[in-house]
Amino acid sequence: MAVMVSAAEAILRSLKSNGVDTLFINPGSDFAPVIEAYAKTGGADLPEAIAAAHENVVVTMAHGYFLATGKMAAAAVHVNVGLANAVMGLLNARSDDVPIFMISGRNPLTEGGRMGSRQTPIQYGQEMFDQTGIVRESVKWDYELRYAENAADLVSRGCSVAMTEPKGAVYMSLPREPLCEETEVPGPPSQVAPAVSHPDPQAIAEAAAKLAAARNPLIVCSRGDVEGEVSAELMAMAEENSIAVSEVFVTRNILPTRWKNGVGGNIGAHLPDADAVLVVDASVAWIEAKASPAPDAEVIHLGPDPLFARMPVRGYRTTQAIQCNAAKGIKALRAALPGTPDPARQAGIEARHAEFRARMSSKIEVGSSGLANKPWIAKCISEVLGDGAVFAERGGPRPLYDVTGPNQWFGNTQAGGLGWGLPAALGYQLGNRDRLTVCVIGDGSYMFANPIACHQVAAAQRLPVLTVVLNNGSWDAVRISTLDIYPDGEAA
Repeated sequence: MAVMVSAAEAILRSLKSNGVDTLFINPGSDFAPVIEAYAKTGGADLPEAIAAAHENVVVTMAHGYFLATGKMAAAAVHVNVGLANAVMGLLNARSDDVPIFMISGRNPLTEGGRMGSRQTPIQYGQEMFDQTGIVRESVKWDYELRYAENAADLVSRGCSVAMTEPKGAVYMSLPREPLCEETEVPGPPSQVAPAVSHPDPQAIAEAAAKLAAARNPLIVCSRGDVEGEVSAELMAMAEENSIAVSEVFVTRNILPTRWKNGVGGNIGAHLPDADAVLVVDASVAWIEAKASPAPDAEVIHLGPDPLFARMPVRGYRTTQAIQCNAAKGIKALRAALPGTPDPARQAGIEARHAEFRARMSSKIEVGSSGLANKPWIAKCISEVLGDGAVFAERGGPRPLYDVTGPNQWFGNTQAGGLGWGLPAALGYQLGNRDRLTVCVIGDGSYMFANPIACHQVAAAQRLPVLTVVLNNGSWDAVRISTLDIYPDGEAA
């Protein structure tokens, strides 16, 4: 006779068997079957449940956990109200292609007569025609559970979709009645994510020929992979072929600060003179209003989604687009290039690197006396960081921090949802407890992070994150934006 479990337990077991080891949760009355499943099993064969007192903390810890481990976590919140609080974290994750298995309860569907039916006034007030509409544009796949029988298969499908490149969050809403129903103990995963895609050899040969023929080639990048493979292959390719690399609008650093071919993130100083540009998996490679490639330059975009189809408007000129896993693409391109350094060009690249480093050093000197500035604080943190990681949200740009390898500096995604830095650092520390983790965050972003909830979960889970709060005396992002648009206006 088959062993029966609730759909809630089947979902949890399926998450675990599909590689989800951690569930960040902010539960409500909709999660009674989930609580019962943990109590019944003692947590065996289920993801480890970590509670936090705000939904943005729950989702963003899952984001940081992925940055540390490369493994997807689940995040669970309370019906529509909890989901609304989780939206900003999901927008940040979607912007940086971070997979999260998002779960929320869904108001009970029935008013009586079934296990799990409505029992409180709020279960009328929380009813919506389309709860999933709250998050549909920030996830890759969504589904509302209807029957217990296919709950585990739906989880397996969601996990597979989330981990397929370009990765991203998926969402399941769980009405309480089917969550209470029984089904058989689930078996192994019914689906798996496909293998990462390799590039078309002909496309790689064409791109290599363009880069090899260029007088002044340039690589533009902004994020790497958890394993550091993009960094290793890209740096080797650039050194072997004397190519400058500009790391722009960084979310996960690729380059060591002192690497000789890194020319800094001032893309406007390098882009106009480049006759071949390779954009590696960068959603925002430059700001068109401020800089753009030369009219006759070859512009090659490479990555899992080189056109970033999730963006309605992204008009970068593209003369060639190569769809593939970024690390596999760079490795293939490296093999196709001649690997012959150009001494004169390399000398010019190293001179640009030295100039860039001198500019950063001068900024640090300004803060060495009187009031500390961001560059000086970055210098002090760099001196103790070692192989640790910095999460900087309004904490100063990447080049100010002296890092020695990839995945040591993390910045907020291009979605820009504030309050990301501290909970992301906590999730990262949970996934990599042996590594020093520092969060440098502006005072406004610190308030948006729901700091009481952050510090509570840090204490409960013993997560030693050094948090440095910078008070700039203003709402600095709004001030800077106003000056950009109205440099001579009354506000200026």
